[in-house]
Amino acid sequence: MLWKIYFWIMFVLLIVSMFLENEYGWVETVLRIASTIIAFINTVGFYGYVYKKQFFSQSFWKIIFIITVIDVIVSTLYYGFQDAELGKGGIIFVSVFTIIIMFPLLLGLYRYGFQKQN
Repeated sequence: MLWKIYFWIMFVLLIVSMFLENEYGWVETVLRIASTIIAFINTVGFYGYVYKKQFFSQSFWKIIFIITVIDVIVSTLYYGFQDAELGKGGIIFVSVFTIIIMFPLLLGLYRYGFQKQN
C-alpha cells in the first residue's frame, strides 16, 4: 500500500514539475528536458513494479535504472551548485534530502530491473 501511495505522490510531483519556471537558462532547459523524459520512463517502470505489470525487458530496466541514478546525481549537484547561497552544508543537505526522497523510486526500479526471472 505504501508503494502505491509513494507512486502517486511522485506522479503528481512529476506533473507539477513540468509547469515550474526555468530560472537557470539554456543549460537548465536541456537538463530539465532530459530529466523529464527520464522521469516519465522511470515512472512507467515504477508503475510496473508497484502494480506488478511487465513493460519492456529486464535489460531495458537495468539500463533505465543506471540512467536514473546518473540523472539524480547530476541534477542534484547541478541545482545544488547553482544556488551559491546554500554553501557547502546546504549542498550536502539538499543532496541527502534528494537521496532520501528518491530512494524508494530507485529501489523499486532496481528490483524491477534486477529481479529474478520466473
